[in-house]
Amino acid sequence: MTREAEFLRHDSTSMQAIARVFLVGGFIGAWCTLIHILTARPVTPVPMLLIASFVAVGYAVSNRERPLAPSLNRWDEAVTFLGLAALAQAVVGMMPP
Repeated sequence: MTREAEFLRHDSTSMQAIARVFLVGGFIGAWCTLIHILTARPVTPVPMLLIASFVAVGYAVSNRERPLAPSLNRWDEAVTFLGLAALAQAVVGMMPP
């Protein structure tokens, strides 16, 4: 077992943060897929990812979490959602009209 896997096995806070990212990301992916199936139009997840990022920042501030804490927290979730939004925007920008 790698060192990172051992770290996550003993750090429940980081595991919860990772689980929240996958849960919200899965919901956003499912929602965009459903809207695409119903409307037959391309759907971008960027607005939902930005809102998820702002919500994560709100929770981080209200819980007084530190941005550079030793374990993953809501600040890391916010950065992850911003990165995914930037990636989605870049992919959408590369698609032909």
